[in-house]
Amino acid sequence: MAAKILKCDKDKVYIEIEIKLTNSMLETENIIQSSLNEAGCLATGKALERFDTDGSPMLLGNVKFTSKGKEPKSYQTPYGKTEIERHVYQTSEGGKTYCPLEYQARIINSTTTPKFAQIVSDKYAELDGRAVARDLEKNHGRKVPYYTSRM
Repeated sequence: MAAKILKCDKDKVYIEIEIKLTNSMLETENIIQSSLNEAGCLATGKALERFDTDGSPMLLGNVKFTSKGKEPKSYQTPYGKTEIERHVYQTSEGGKTYCPLEYQARIINSTTTPKFAQIVSDKYAELDGRAVARDLEKNHGRKVPYYTSRM
């Protein structure tokens, strides 16, 4: 692991990054990018956690929701995939769940952070899906699946 969290304060995260230098500048730059992406995932995970609740019951309109406890979830970020545990709420009758973190952090399509959604949508405005996936991998070190629909 090239990056690790040293400590977190109320509004700061301190991350240590180790970068191996090689005799190839391109290889070294790829290592730097990978290390920075790893640090970005760690920082984004901590940033997302700030949008979670403490698990206390909540009212949405006149309906009481209680936490089912913390459940793990992966989120797509500009730096890669990060996984955190967050509270998920449901009524006593069951049914649809509600995740306050995803609402408060403005998560797109239940898995994508706002910045990564912005990056991808800007690329889609200029490129087709396959080219977007190639660009993200080549220029951002972000491997994303590309799906085609077959009719």
